[in-house]
Amino acid sequence: MSRRKMQREPSDFFTCDLMWDHLDGCLEPLSEIKETDDEIILQVDMPCVRDKEDIEIRLTENSATIEAKIQKTVQYERWGTFQRTARFCRFSKAFELPAKIDPDKSKARFIKNILELRLPKKERVFKVKIE
Repeated sequence: MSRRKMQREPSDFFTCDLMWDHLDGCLEPLSEIKETDDEIILQVDMPCVRDKEDIEIRLTENSATIEAKIQKTVQYERWGTFQRTARFCRFSKAFELPAKIDPDKSKARFIKNILELRLPKKERVFKVKIE
């Protein structure tokens, strides 16, 4: 796993680590987490990833880590005040999940460069109707 922190809060925008690590050649993909009563839905935008064989997903009850090989190396020349070259060849992101999940029942699909994980919650919430 990269040196970057787990999933950041939007309020940390100006104080958080960068979304890239030029030493590891790693970019952090854009992502969104949605939570329902029964599951957590994680969507990750992965441009330049050709197919599902290039993606590795690791799950625990509390976290998800996604790594993927970028098919064509992304290169930036003369950026920032240091004007150095940076090459990125993979995506990597780790998430702290808002609830415990059941990794064995989790499902993933990769369509049009969007990875979607459906992570069923370990403990489901049931609403009780008051009579």
